[in-house]
Order: sequence, then C-alpha cells, then structure tokens
Amino acid sequence: MTRRDSITRWQLEELGSRVEGVNGPLAGTGSLMNGRMSFSDAPQSFLGIHTSDTMEMKDAIADYSVGAAVKVAIMLKGRLQAEFDGVPVDLDARDHPVGFILAVPHPSKVRRYIHKGSEISKVMISAQFDWVLRQLGKSPARYREITDFFNAGISVRSWRPSRRVLALADQLIYPHVTDPVMRELYEESRGLEIFAEALSAIQNDTDEKAMLGKRSGPDALDRHHRAQEIRDFILTTDPEQQTLATIASAIGVSVTSMQRIFKDAYGMTVKDFIRESRLVAARDAMEKDGLTIAQAAWAAGYKSPANFATAFKRVFGITPSEARGR
Repeated sequence: MTRRDSITRWQLEELGSRVEGVNGPLAGTGSLMNGRMSFSDAPQSFLGIHTSDTMEMKDAIADYSVGAAVKVAIMLKGRLQAEFDGVPVDLDARDHPVGFILAVPHPSKVRRYIHKGSEISKVMISAQFDWVLRQLGKSPARYREITDFFNAGISVRSWRPSRRVLALADQLIYPHVTDPVMRELYEESRGLEIFAEALSAIQNDTDEKAMLGKRSGPDALDRHHRAQEIRDFILTTDPEQQTLATIASAIGVSVTSMQRIFKDAYGMTVKDFIRESRLVAARDAMEKDGLTIAQAAWAAGYKSPANFATAFKRVFGITPSEARGR
C-alpha cells in the first residue's frame, strides 16, 4: 500500500510534535515547518519522492536513519544543510535553482539542521542503491564513471537543471492530478525523468555541463522565477486583487504570457491555482478559526455551499464537514 501524506499548513503544527529524533528542548513544542509537503514511497516502486515548499519555524536538529540510496534533489529555492555519517552535505540554491545527486552507498545516520526563517522549495527523489547499480550493470563499460562515483562513498555532485526538469519539479510540488492511481503514475513518470537527467549529468560531466548551461540559460531561469512570482502574488494578496489582468500587470507580463509561463511550470491554469489556494485558506479557517461551512464557502468565493463542498472534496478527498470535525 502506498503511503502518501499531503501535509499543508493546517497539519504542520501536529507534525512538529511527531517528528522522531528531534533533539533538545524544541522537541514537541509546536510546528517545525510551515507550508506544504508530500511523501510517496510505495513498496512496489523503486522510487521514493518527497516534496516541500516550506518555511522553517525554529532552530532545531533532526536525527534519523536512511537506507542505501541514490538521491536526486532539485532545489528550487533555499538551502538544506545536513550530515550523512558525519559527511557534510550542503544543498545551496539561494542564488538560482540547482540539481544535486547524492550517493549514499550504505545505510547511514543523518543529522538535518533546521534554521528558523529559512525558506526551502525542493523535490527529493530516492532510488534504492542496489537497484540503480543493477541497471548500470547492464552496460558496465558505458556507465563506469557513474558507477565509480556511486561506489566512492558518501558524496555529492551538482548540475544546472534543464528548463524541463524545473517545470517537472514544480509540478511534483503542486500536482493537479487528484485521482490516487493517476497521481501515482503522474509522480513516478516525472520522478524518473528527473532522475535520468541527473545520471546524464554525471555520465557526460564536461560536455553535459556545457549543454545544460545553454539549455538552462537566463531565459529558462527567468521564466521559472516569473512563475514563482505569479504564485507568490496570488498567495500574498487580497482575493479582490486576483484578476488575471491585475496579476499580469503586477508581474510585468501580458495575460497570455502569464498563462503560458504558469501552465508550463505548475501544470495548471492561474485560475485553477487561485481556486485551490482559496480552498486551502478556507480549510485552514474552518479547522483553526472555527468558520462555518457557509462562511468558508463565501471566503473562498463560492455563493453556493453545495458547489463549495463539491470543489472541496475534489481537492482534499474529504467533505467540509469532515474537515471541521478534525
């Protein structure tokens, strides 16, 4: 059975007291992070996918264990610092998005450093170490450089992700597929494509870096940052200001360009994202502030509570009444 938890603002307060291995006086005292996370680790799959778009709320240290794996991280924003069996790992994307591939050839103890005020947006894809080596072993001469890197001990390499991979990472953080079976296929297909580019970056170290530099030049990064600006504007402004014309004017692009940029990055239209973000805020208000269903429907822009309930269940898989009862 697939374990899949979509953790958003209203659930992270509980998460802060449930994370195992958090040391010191901060353990169990409230939320460690605020934002959106998801986990997918189906036993029948060789990939595990973890996404997050969060703000770290406290200074803390988390200790936990991981199995032997090859990990690919697409860091869209922020900096993640950790140690794997004492080996420092610094995934820094404060200047621009960066891809990292991490070799963990044996089960390891991880120490993760959490810094108050740090914003992190990332996708982490983990593949079983033995499975990766078996695949590479089908053509040992061709993949010798990759195999040598993986067998050299805990180590990290970085590369500049292509525009395509940046879009796939954004789609994994904000998927538009709600059906459980289709969503699993949706996530795994994108995870595999990201993983394949990471392997290519190692195999063709010098030539591939030159190619990726051309593919991911200023235009690709600018479009990615514009998509983030559109999303951030929607999440931080009054709903009354969230017309397509107002958003496009604030970002400095045409409505047509805005729609194309956002759809490329997130796989959904601007209107769909506005609708989903309002539903997220409405659920938050019901669970934390005690709004009635009618009040939450009105706040989300729905004149009919019945239409609100239908949209709510399509996004969250539960009814508004069930959400209020939690």
